[in-house]
Amino acid sequence: MSMDSDFYIDFENNFRGSREQIIDVLSNYDGLIDYILNIDNNPSLLDIGSGRGEWIQKCNAKGFKSIGIDLDPKMANDSSNLGLNIKQGDALSLLDTFTENSFSIVSAFHLIEHMNHDNIKDLLVKSKRILKSDGLLILETPSIDSLLVATKSFHIDPTHINPIHPDLLAFMITRNGFNKLKYYFINGGPLQNSDSDKLTRVFNGVAQDFVVIASKSNLIDNVFLENINL
Repeated sequence: MSMDSDFYIDFENNFRGSREQIIDVLSNYDGLIDYILNIDNNPSLLDIGSGRGEWIQKCNAKGFKSIGIDLDPKMANDSSNLGLNIKQGDALSLLDTFTENSFSIVSAFHLIEHMNHDNIKDLLVKSKRILKSDGLLILETPSIDSLLVATKSFHIDPTHINPIHPDLLAFMITRNGFNKLKYYFINGGPLQNSDSDKLTRVFNGVAQDFVVIASKSNLIDNVFLENINL
């Protein structure tokens, strides 16, 4: 799809919210940041599809050494102008340039719904290679469990091509060598945790997004995974 050079940054600014709003939403992940800080004296982050760079800014402020990748030249340039370390280009190609076992966190927020099945598989394989043995993979994407997302909001972005089923994504992640994972429904209404078969939950509570947290290590604390408060 052909778009003018400023389309996607204007789209983000119009539909995703202000930098302040996004940084506030990202407080969901404070527990994950603290977990890495407790086990890793040299915390590092690779954020794939880094956009405006809010997540990188947040992690940098906590002491991480962070790198972002973004395909959009304008977004990459604007983030670089904020002093962030951004590589502009195709993520799957750039992932091959990083050293094995080098990142504490590899993250992708609202990226995989822009990718086909084979490219998601490649992303998982390449992310596993560059993650530290006790590092975490974080993948956040719109939740098709939400009627609003499935029928309306998913389709507002013309570059969305692949609604992601959480069980399929979990299957792909474990099949590609990640030993521990759990997914969580986030950014939902007050009935988010009610009975999944009740229509009241479908209409009034289902989360807008879900996130998978995965590790290639068997040593990650199961209690930690079970008690992440997202």
